[in-house]
Amino acid sequence: MYKLRALTDYLITRRLVAPEQLDSWAEEVSLPLFWKPTEQGLHMGDMRYRAVIVMERFGDNPARLMALVGSWLEVNDPDRESHDLSSPTFEIDQLDPDLADIELQLDFIEPQHLAESDDGEIEAFGKRWAFVPYDLWIAEHGSVIHADADA
Repeated sequence: MYKLRALTDYLITRRLVAPEQLDSWAEEVSLPLFWKPTEQGLHMGDMRYRAVIVMERFGDNPARLMALVGSWLEVNDPDRESHDLSSPTFEIDQLDPDLADIELQLDFIEPQHLAESDDGEIEAFGKRWAFVPYDLWIAEHGSVIHADADA
């Protein structure tokens, strides 16, 4: 649950509340399996989960929190629309005129990949596999060379 951990760390560094006033966890975790071969191994499936982040005694501007979350998502989870993920929700429990407990909920999808490995602990399709973190590499430049069939 890399995205939840990264967003939690990001919010802690923004000092919206003291670190001991911020907690986060995952709920409703599912892993639809589809076992798709890739160049680097096997795309086992996409883990889906609801991330929950709670901030106690939040006294900052709620618009700042929403802007920080929105900008983090734009940079770190830009494919949300293509996965039809809902917008983040903010539940606010006003404690007094200056402080509130805030619960942020948002859904994430993270691909789960396996790489073939002789000593891997996972067995599937007659092979042994190891779990590997997934980094998507996207080509930014390329070229197409067409060889003439008569040459």
